[in-house]
Order: sequence, then structure tokens, then C-alpha cells
Amino acid sequence: MANDDDARVQVLSTSLVHANNKTTQPPPPYGRIPLTPCDLRLLLVGTIQKGLLFRKPAAATTTTVAFVDSLKSSFSAALALFYPFAGRLSADEHPEDGTATIYIDCNDAGAPFAHASAAGVSVADILDPVYIPSDVILSFFPLNWLRNYHGFEHPLAAVQVTELSDGVFVGWTISHAVADGATIWKFVKSWSALCRGDYDHKLIGPNNSNCREKIILDLIPLFDNYVSSTAAFSRNWFIDEKHRLIKIPITKIKEFEGEGKIVFPQLKERVLHFSRRTLEDLKTRANAEAADIGCFGDGKISSLQSLISHLWRAVIRNKNITLDPDSDQEEAAFVVQVGFRSRFVPEDYFGNAVITWPIVVKLTELSGGRDKGLGRVAAEVNKVVVAGLTDEKLKGAVESWIENPKMPTLRGLVAGGMALSSSPRFDVYGNDFGWGKPVAVRNGPRNKFDG
Repeated sequence: MANDDDARVQVLSTSLVHANNKTTQPPPPYGRIPLTPCDLRLLLVGTIQKGLLFRKPAAATTTTVAFVDSLKSSFSAALALFYPFAGRLSADEHPEDGTATIYIDCNDAGAPFAHASAAGVSVADILDPVYIPSDVILSFFPLNWLRNYHGFEHPLAAVQVTELSDGVFVGWTISHAVADGATIWKFVKSWSALCRGDYDHKLIGPNNSNCREKIILDLIPLFDNYVSSTAAFSRNWFIDEKHRLIKIPITKIKEFEGEGKIVFPQLKERVLHFSRRTLEDLKTRANAEAADIGCFGDGKISSLQSLISHLWRAVIRNKNITLDPDSDQEEAAFVVQVGFRSRFVPEDYFGNAVITWPIVVKLTELSGGRDKGLGRVAAEVNKVVVAGLTDEKLKGAVESWIENPKMPTLRGLVAGGMALSSSPRFDVYGNDFGWGKPVAVRNGPRNKFDG
């Protein structure tokens, strides 16, 4: 990066993209989709912002402009498959009890698509620094500073494609109140497949209806959990009572306006890469230590649980927390996202199918002062994630929220501890838009804090 002026992003064009109804036969049934408790509780949290970094092929057969045009047209086609992303939030007030029901209004109001240029930024400028160049990355994302509840007046999804000197960054911002990571990466997978087909003129096109139908049948998400396009919301996929509208006190909705826009903390960010060998070693050690102290072993602790425990302990040690020598009751929390796809909803369910759940461990276990510390912590993580979260507990958490709805901010969700989001199961690096697979994934500035 030569200087700040060279790194500055210039937006070349912005347009509002609508769903291309010609992609699907017949057109999708536009209507309104009520938000679930798992959606509603995220209204005050920041949106999901992800982006993929691509190198410009050495033997590219098309110009960058043509590639951007292909991204835009296929984005429209993907919106026809995931049409709620082109809508807005709406609410029906119930004066008789002072509540309101919030919906996704699938009105095809459109999703912004921006084409930008950062000619002074290279792929190496993103990958090589020890710390992520956060100011540059911030400028690669659209709809910054907004919370999920702003979807009443602002788009639920937006895309920005930024040309670099030797690559392209494709960034998107999508409301977390209407979809979780699994839904969004399914959308990106669909979008990239449509883009490859449109780009090569082999899979998508007016004379290739058979190929088009095959792709759509493979990629289209399921919306059959909703019994009506107007009012009733079927929750027989999760809770026994059917056709139950979720009503939120209007006073809580009015409080949204007082939250204002998100103010990002000044943080240094790094991307850490762990090799397969390192993960295997952590898993082996965690299981061996857990067995030695009589918790359990035999491979019950997974690689992910071992890594979570290792990172959690490292962060706590780095904070140099002074513990009360006479107290063994001080605790720390690590919040995980527990998904229930395939348990209560189909794998292709559109929406939020996750619940946040805290793992609470004594600080003495985390600070490094106890023998077999990794095994102790990993055993606790395993107990909560695997054995502790029964179907009954998950259902009970949703029912409890309905009786006493709360819309916490990010700080409220994580309770001042650490948090884990996303999933290693997402096919992040399998998204080829026509220029090969991405070389990196980066997050936007949302939902970050000093844990």
C-alpha cells in the first residue's frame, strides 16, 4: 500500500438489485414471513458481514468489469431463490394488548449492489500484515454502522464488490434477524454456482432450461415451515402449539430507536491458522488429561472443543486476572451458538436455527494454575455442548423467551465473556464465482469486542 490515498476505496456505481423471477418457474410466492424467537432476539445485534478475497487469474479470459457484471446478474438470480433477502422488516401492532408482530415483508424492495475500486490495495496487503488492516477491510463492506432492527427502513442484504490491483473482494452485509450463518452460506453457495454458470454460459441461460432447473432444484431453500404468507406462523417444527404468533411489547420496539448506530471499538485483529496436526495434538492431549482426572476420555472431546478450551485459557492467562486466593467461586463465561438443524428443522431451513448458550467455568480452571487444565476445561465444554443441551432444554429456552421476550445487545448476549460464532462445517472456501476458489475470508467490523 503506497499511501492512504492509494488505499482509499472509491465507489464506482451503486444500484438496487431485484429478484430475477425468470430464474424460477413458477415465481416464488411473495408474502410475509413472521420472525421466530431465534430471529427476534437478535434485533439489537449487528448484522452478519463476511467477505471473500480472490486473486485475479493470470490467464483471465474476461475483464474485471465483465466479472462484476456477472456477479451482479447472478446476485439477482440468487435473490429469486432466497427472496426474503430482497425484502424489508414490517410490523403489525395489536392495540388490544399493546404488542406487535414482526415480519419479513417479501416485497422485493431490492438489495443494493456496489462496484468499488481500491487500486492501491493488493491481495498481499490483506494477507501479509500481522494484524488485519481493519480500516481498509471496513471500507470493503456495505451498510456499515446499522443494527438488525434497521431493516424496517434499510435493506436486509447488500453486496459490495471491490476491485484490487490484483484481485477482487466480494463483501456482503445481511441482517442477522432474518438468517443465520448456515442460511447465508447456502445463499452464497447458490450465488457462486449461478455466477459460474452465467459466466461460462453453460449452466444458466435461455437455452439451457434443463441445467437451470437442475441447479435450482439443488439449491433452492425450504420455506415450508411457514403455513401462510399473510399472518399465521407454524411452529410445529419446534413447539407443540401450532399457528402461534410471536407478540412483542410495543414498548420494547420503541426502545430500538434509542440504541442508535453501532460504535465500533478500536481493536487489533489477527487471523490465526491451526494446522491439522496441531488440532489433532490438542484433541489427543485434552482427551488424555480428561481421562487422567476421571472425567471421561476415549475420544469424546472433539477437535473444536479442544481448540475452544485452548484459546479460552490463553485469553484468560493473557489478561493477568488477579484471583482471590480464598475464593474458588470466580467464574468466566464462553458463549457458543448451538444449532438445531436436523434436530427440529430441515437442513435447508431459512432463518435462525441457533440458540446462544453460556459455558461457565471457574477462573481457577482457566488461569493455568490447575494441573491438567486443558482437559478440565474441555470436559466442561463437552458436557454442555454434547450432553447438557438436550432437546427439552432447547425447547424450554425458546418457550421461556416467548413468556419474557428480551432483545439484548451484543454485550448482553455474551455476558462479558468470550463468544464463538460461525462453524467449521460451512463450505467457505468452496465458493468459486468463476475466478477460482477464494484465498481468504474476512469479517466486517460488526459484533466484535474485547472479551
